[in-house]
Amino acid sequence: MSLPKLTVMKHKLTLPSTGESITYRPFLVKEEKLLMMAMQTGEQDDMVRALKEIINNCVEKQMNLDSLPMFDIEYIFLQLRARSVGDEIPITYSDDDKVCKNDTPCVFESVVNIDEIQIEKSKDHKDLVEITDTIKVKMKYPAMEMADKLAGIDQKDLVDNTFKMITACIEYIMDGEQMHKTSDYTEDEVNEFLNSLSSLQFKGIQQFFDGAPKLRKEVTSTCKKCGMTDTKMLEGLSDFFVSG
Repeated sequence: MSLPKLTVMKHKLTLPSTGESITYRPFLVKEEKLLMMAMQTGEQDDMVRALKEIINNCVEKQMNLDSLPMFDIEYIFLQLRARSVGDEIPITYSDDDKVCKNDTPCVFESVVNIDEIQIEKSKDHKDLVEITDTIKVKMKYPAMEMADKLAGIDQKDLVDNTFKMITACIEYIMDGEQMHKTSDYTEDEVNEFLNSLSSLQFKGIQQFFDGAPKLRKEVTSTCKKCGMTDTKMLEGLSDFFVSG
């Protein structure tokens, strides 16, 4: 006699970047073990690999996760977490600048409802960056593949790899009416273009990344020892899970 098989309920979500409907199931014990092992190591590249495997296991339609923006990946995982573990995430963090009466750091605690976490972007955010009156740069969001490459790199390589990410996020360059797709050029040629920008011109590209969509939620927490309250802005999946 075989053991009983459990029926797993399916859910739907809407992908923030495209509006596409995705069908998924909650993650099971086997996926939770993957997540626990990744969190135990504390390594960013382990977390990225675990996210990819868990989402691939739970999403009904085969997706090219490497090509999705990171905020899509984070949103999918939050919805998986809500349907698998519960829609509340406990948040705990300390702040050395805020101390109790006994001079020990405050330890703040709060609970965040996943349904209240939104994908937010700057009101003036735009993906077409004006370099001069005639030259404009069309940007695209960093994809999962790039996050995977950046995960776990040495600090000394951070600047070089950050510029590689920026290069990979340039879709095309407009020079008047002429479009230059970066896929038609080498990485060195695109880097040469970037290096020729002034600091002010490059700032426009930086602002694209600063204002890009991300998970955001302002939480008010209370110190469990002295009762002091604190307000903190959580941004990105790591804030919710490192804190939680």
